[in-house]
Amino acid sequence: MPLRLALWVAISAVAWAGIGGVLTSTRLPPLPEHERPLASETFESSSGILSIVDRLGPGDTLSGVLARNGFSGAEIFEMARALSAVMDVRLLKIGDEIEIRYGAGKEVAALAVHHDRIKRIQLFPGNAGWQSEATSIDLERKTIALTGVLEDNLFLSVSRLGEGAALTIAFANVFAWDFDFYTQSRRGDQFSLVVQKLYREGEFVGYGDLLAARYVSYLSGERVYSAFLYEDPSGRRDYYDLDGNSLRKAFLRAPLEFERISSGFSYNRLHPIHKRRMPHLGVDYAARKGTPVYSIGAGVVADRGWRGGGGNQVTIDHVMGYTSKYLHLSRFARGLSPGKRVEQKQIIGYVGDTGTATAPHLDFRLLRHGKPVNPLTQIFPPGPPVSAEHRMDYEATVAALTRQLDQKARPVAVADN
Repeated sequence: MPLRLALWVAISAVAWAGIGGVLTSTRLPPLPEHERPLASETFESSSGILSIVDRLGPGDTLSGVLARNGFSGAEIFEMARALSAVMDVRLLKIGDEIEIRYGAGKEVAALAVHHDRIKRIQLFPGNAGWQSEATSIDLERKTIALTGVLEDNLFLSVSRLGEGAALTIAFANVFAWDFDFYTQSRRGDQFSLVVQKLYREGEFVGYGDLLAARYVSYLSGERVYSAFLYEDPSGRRDYYDLDGNSLRKAFLRAPLEFERISSGFSYNRLHPIHKRRMPHLGVDYAARKGTPVYSIGAGVVADRGWRGGGGNQVTIDHVMGYTSKYLHLSRFARGLSPGKRVEQKQIIGYVGDTGTATAPHLDFRLLRHGKPVNPLTQIFPPGPPVSAEHRMDYEATVAALTRQLDQKARPVAVADN
């Protein structure tokens, strides 16, 4: 271990001096000064214990960072195995820190992974190999209210309020069962929300719960969509509308983020390849090749494979006699196989043009008790409403959140927790 330690001390000195050069085969190309991730930082305590911090940069992986810190392939495998027990290593991202701590004898005493600045995972070597332990960092939570008007699209409109894409996605997901922001939103629509923001030592690190959301659509007259997060005394947690009805329908309205509907449900469509009238008992969503395709609801994979004109196809059985089919996929999600359970909005494949197809798209089909139904007009059964015994408590929660949604300033701090 002393050799590894000496190597990293030398590398750290070079990095601090700003001297270029190739250190390892995995070193990143130079970035502009304001974008360059610091290669390493070295800290030594009064007891002589040394810590070296490395950060993930563009294109980095956990194994790459560990390799350039001198760990062997066997060690990296054991560390990744231990880490995967408490988190999905694929969720590591640019800026996450890998801290290597050396003991007084210059051996590796521990390795800490700082993920999203709100979670820390410690890895310790032992007789049984590397072991992991995850802890959450204490955060300050502030609840704020935001309101805005759609000028172009939801992402840019929320961004103009100084907020990030993660908040936009959370907002859109709340209404995913009832409103399609890709095709139904219009300039002039209004939106409001109440959300928790997380801070560590005064620095914003992410979003907590989206407590309430409202969207006013002017697509066809005025229609107001409202959502309130409510957890009853028994611990059940969900989003509900003003009347206490669950917003969590059995299925999503669309199984992907698409560009347009290129063909609808019909019993008499002119086929673009066969050039004759044929039934098209599904909906074609035009999208770029490789676009992720989600399961519209929880269910069990009934079939997966090449199915002639349908190309790569997945079939999923759902509750209440529903079956969904996804045709012309370029490839399937890893680990997907018949008999495996999938959750709502879990990726099951990617858009392609396999089988009888003229361009990349998803042919999505829905059946009820074996009979094809039109996905665009089918009424999906909702989840259970707020129970009668918790109704008064829910109404009090809605009243408080509605007052916050009605605030006109942007943003307005309404409470600190």
